[in-house]
Amino acid sequence: MKFKPSISILAGFLFLLDIDYPHEESVEELICLADVNDYSELSKVFDIVMRPDFLNYSEDDRSWLIETISFFLNENDSFEGVFEKRSFLFSDEIEDGRFFMSTLLGRLQVYQQETIKG
Repeated sequence: MKFKPSISILAGFLFLLDIDYPHEESVEELICLADVNDYSELSKVFDIVMRPDFLNYSEDDRSWLIETISFFLNENDSFEGVFEKRSFLFSDEIEDGRFFMSTLLGRLQVYQQETIKG
């Protein structure tokens, strides 16, 4: 089944990085210490925090999430409305929402390829 892109699903998915999400202490520290505006540090956080949940999603839901991020990046969305709904654990502010979401998209596409290769 194909779903229409919906920006509202992004805030829910990003709850994994929220201060109110019940993290293990080591994961919380990883998020807090990571430079949210650095590609490699942000990718590491995504790999550790987001990857396991993403891989537990159904194929349809994984595709929907990827297609939604792609759609809104192509629409030149800043994702401000998404970020305003979250209280992230990162110590720094997100300087460029499009960079953040583009990095997330790239990592999700890698994880999706992992499911195809088995």
